[in-house]
Amino acid sequence: MPALKIAGHTYPSLVIPADYQVVIDRLVPRNGKQVRLKRYQPADLPKEALNREHVTVIYGDGGYLYSYNALTQPLTGSLPTEKQAFAKAEQVWQEIDPDYRARLEPSHLLTGQKRTYVDATGKNVVIPLEWAKYENMADSGSYEWVGFGPNGQIIEFERESYWDFSANRQKTEMWNGDDWILARRGLGPQLPAPLPIA
Repeated sequence: MPALKIAGHTYPSLVIPADYQVVIDRLVPRNGKQVRLKRYQPADLPKEALNREHVTVIYGDGGYLYSYNALTQPLTGSLPTEKQAFAKAEQVWQEIDPDYRARLEPSHLLTGQKRTYVDATGKNVVIPLEWAKYENMADSGSYEWVGFGPNGQIIEFERESYWDFSANRQKTEMWNGDDWILARRGLGPQLPAPLPIA
């Protein structure tokens, strides 16, 4: 699959399926800044189709990548071990921003998560997920992670995701979450903690 390219930057470990096209390209707020949101979907889904297969990319000035989330295909197989996950995560950081990586301290492997989408037949596709999670030592409350699915497939990259300690939930807007988007539009319920309020 082709590598993600943004503003002249190529990210070899983050891919966009060849038959995907951009269906959303607009500015949205994130942590008090205006950032660009791009949503890619298969060619047979030419308009926004929430909770279907997609890739979401969020970036700022100069192509500064904040977030990448890819729900593009059913995945089966083994999840990587902690050692494998952090080794691959380090490779991803070196491709994206090695200087930013220097601010981070590896935290732990967060397991037992999942992502879901609905396929063309209406069936729920469930992808097990684990995060190689990092703590930002230069910016308190900011957390970063690289998320892996079966066979080490990279599902997520996230940085500058802030935690609201008083509310015990994420503070950063969740433009990569379709249920969060529905809640923000008043078309679905607010998500429970630790997810952010829409």
